[in-house]
Amino acid sequence: MQPRLRVQRDPTREPVSVAGPPAGAAADLLTNPLVAPLAGDLVAGLMRRHEVAAERLIGWLRVGIGACVFVTVIVASDLLHELAGVSLGIFQRNAWIAALGFVGVGLVSIALAVPQRWRHAYAYLFMALDVGLVLAITVLALGERDLPGNALPSAPIVWAIPLVLAVGALRYDVKVQLGAVALLTLGLIAIAVGLEHQLVLDPASAGRPAWTQLFSMPVNVMRLTLILLAGAATAFGIVRSRRLLASAVRDAVGRASLSRFLPAEIAPRLAAGDAALRRGRRQRAVIAFVDIRDSTGMAEGMDPEGLSRFFTAFRTRILACVRRHHGFVDKFIGDGALILFGVPDEGGDDAARALAFAQDLVGIVEAWNETRELPRAVKIGIGIHVGEVFCGIVGDEERMEFTVLGDAVNVASRLEQATKRYGAVVLASEAAVAGSSDPAAWREVGREPLAGRKQAITIFAPVAPPGDG
Repeated sequence: MQPRLRVQRDPTREPVSVAGPPAGAAADLLTNPLVAPLAGDLVAGLMRRHEVAAERLIGWLRVGIGACVFVTVIVASDLLHELAGVSLGIFQRNAWIAALGFVGVGLVSIALAVPQRWRHAYAYLFMALDVGLVLAITVLALGERDLPGNALPSAPIVWAIPLVLAVGALRYDVKVQLGAVALLTLGLIAIAVGLEHQLVLDPASAGRPAWTQLFSMPVNVMRLTLILLAGAATAFGIVRSRRLLASAVRDAVGRASLSRFLPAEIAPRLAAGDAALRRGRRQRAVIAFVDIRDSTGMAEGMDPEGLSRFFTAFRTRILACVRRHHGFVDKFIGDGALILFGVPDEGGDDAARALAFAQDLVGIVEAWNETRELPRAVKIGIGIHVGEVFCGIVGDEERMEFTVLGDAVNVASRLEQATKRYGAVVLASEAAVAGSSDPAAWREVGREPLAGRKQAITIFAPVAPPGDG
């Protein structure tokens, strides 16, 4: 494996700002301008997928409304006739029309509300049928009694209007809902005008009682205004719900985008608004480099498919081992991995967990070799160091990456490379061993500056080597 120095930067040679994310939206995928159109498309697609289910539900509600009209009006009318000998006559007939109308429209909409048959235009059709049914029965209720337009609110079916609007809101289609409000408003005004609505019903004329003033023009205008406000409220509720859904989808898309580019341990923190991670920060961390030795030689004897399966199996074992010791893989680099402990939150046992991870991984690889699944035994090298790093998000809005930069990263990489010269599987710096739960389990094997460095460091290896060098 080639040295990883080329993928790391030394903050002692460059300004720390090079590690910071770009300003503005590029620093936060949740505000990425590419996310908003995608979220909009997802919301539209979600609405299309659920449009059929919503219309089917509305169809069943129509059937329920028709059944309720039958029970509350027709059955009650029969009881009234039996108890008091009074017949509601035309009123009962109109109730039959309403009940059968809602049930009929509901059954037809249920039959059409299947993906193979449904068309978006049907939503407008059934909305118009609901509104038309209400208006038609209103005309029958008033016209057959020779009542003026002022009596419009006295028709019981008029009070089904809020119910029709509420049920229609289940579509979450503001255009259809506003269409229903407009049709109802124009229809009610047309009925009132057609039946010669008077400005005021004077109780002094034709022996009318005083309560008829309740059906004068100002009062009826107020009633119409309330109906309009109810329709506007349902339309606003639809808009509000769609915005909340779009916001939730946008957040989900942003989090998913973060999860694509960032480690699972970092993405939730960034999505929750951890400004320090976005800007980048200095902190102490434990860095472990893992590398497969002679991966080129191993690849030479494998076909591409077999090589892919090998690397997948190797990475799966690393991930499982890292999670067991509560670290995380910052990135896989070719046939190796950069693993962090104590990031983003430092702990007192970070070094101990990193050293335990190294010993555990060696055992896992040895057990893997014993299965003889591979044509050649897998040999690895692990380097561990503790030091100050600069960690944060780098990249632009199309590709973001969490990374750690600094001399400590370079030292861990050099220690991993030095395992070949020292004939060891695991090498750790003095700073790393100082945090071990059992320092006596490590022995000093050398002191040198390592390649490319001037300052010497003390190098340790396990007292009982966990694997063959």
